Amino acid sequence: MFPVSSWLEKRTVHRGITHSFFASGVVTLAAYPLALLGHSQLWYGLILGYFFGWFADVFTKSGVQAFYPGRGRMIIPRNPRLRLATGSNAEWFLLFVLVAVSILSISINSGGGLIRGFNQALGLPSGAIETVNEDASRYLLRVRVQGRNAITEKPVDATYEVIEPLTVSDLLVKDEGGTVYRLGSSQESQIIASRIRVERVAPVQVKIENIVLEDEYLDRLANLTEPFGAAQGNRVYLTGTLTIADGSGLSLPSHADRFDTITLQPGNIAYARLTAASPQYAIDKLGEYSVSGHLIARIINVQ
Repeated sequence: MFPVSSWLEKRTVHRGITHSFFASGVVTLAAYPLALLGHSQLWYGLILGYFFGWFADVFTKSGVQAFYPGRGRMIIPRNPRLRLATGSNAEWFLLFVLVAVSILSISINSGGGLIRGFNQALGLPSGAIETVNEDASRYLLRVRVQGRNAITEKPVDATYEVIEPLTVSDLLVKDEGGTVYRLGSSQESQIIASRIRVERVAPVQVKIENIVLEDEYLDRLANLTEPFGAAQGNRVYLTGTLTIADGSGLSLPSHADRFDTITLQPGNIAYARLTAASPQYAIDKLGEYSVSGHLIARIINVQ
């Protein structure tokens, strides 16, 4: 821009044509190919950056020729004593305030926005669950939880990996050992949360696979984890209902202090309901039985 600005400086008045709505229009049209090439955000940034760059000089003592080619100058405010002088203490103070606001704005937006920052600061469970709903399909998430154990009433201050949102008030999470808990504010939760802070760990790709079983064993579920390493394989979750034709002798453990990812409705024809169950756990508990049903596999690949 130096050759252009130097040429204009020699031929026009100070803060003249370059500080005008006319110049903003020229920049908008000249940069429009960026928008046509798919770089619309860069185009918007260039337009706004140029406009606010010259419009800030409206508050100086000499103002700007905003309505070029008209010779009148736009000066704000009307009282000359309140106008900014170049190099004055007031100008440096305003610059400091603008830089501080810019840093704060960048910090807030890089953290997910004002609402997310507010929720993170207060640790509101409802806000955290809303954040998980927004981010779970794009990021591997961890939550730092303060609350209490619903069974023992002991205080809880721990970090868990998020599996998925379960209801509008609860999350499914797991600890480092792979134990699954229902976390939230409902009566069914094993961990009652008073504060939750959400952390983005890494971007993820989520793949959904439909599995139909017709009187067959669950060995084929092991194939779901084969493309991944041990850690990645632990992030394959099965949800659905299976029918077990000869399930009279089948029993599954029930736990009050953790979330049961497989629950059983017993009988000669038994029904197993899976909620975010791992393939290996399903094979361990149901692998000896021939089952039918429909499962949805949620496969999370960490980038």
